[in-house]
Amino acid sequence: MSEKKIAKVEPLPEEWRGRRVGLMDALLYARKRILERRGLWSVTGFDTVESLAAFTIGWASNTQFNGGEDLEWQEFWDWLRDEKHEMPYEGWHVKYLRDCDGDHERAALKFLDFAAEFVALRRKTPSS
Repeated sequence: MSEKKIAKVEPLPEEWRGRRVGLMDALLYARKRILERRGLWSVTGFDTVESLAAFTIGWASNTQFNGGEDLEWQEFWDWLRDEKHEMPYEGWHVKYLRDCDGDHERAALKFLDFAAEFVALRRKTPSS
C-alpha cells in the first residue's frame, strides 16, 4: 500500500508578487518551510536532498534558457566552492547526505543554511 500525502496549496509570499524571484529567494523560502515543519516536499515535491539539488538545477537552467541570469546564485555557487570549500566532486547533496547520516532533511538544511548565511552577508542593509 502506498502512502499518500495530501497537501494544501498555499499562496506564494506576498512580497514575490509582481517581481522577478531569484533562486536564492526560493532557497530561503524552502528553508523557512522546513523550519516551519512543512517539509521539503512542499517546495520541491519530494522529501529527498536530491529533489533540492534537482530543483536548483532546474531553476537555474530555466533562468538561463529564458535569457536571464541570476548573478546572486552564481556568486553563491562561487562562495560555496571558494570560501566554504563545500563543493565536492561528488556533489554537495551526496556529501551532505553522508555528513548527516542519511537524514535528507538535515542534509537539505545544511545546504539551505549556507544559502541563508550567504544572503545575510551579501544583503546587509546600509546603516541610516
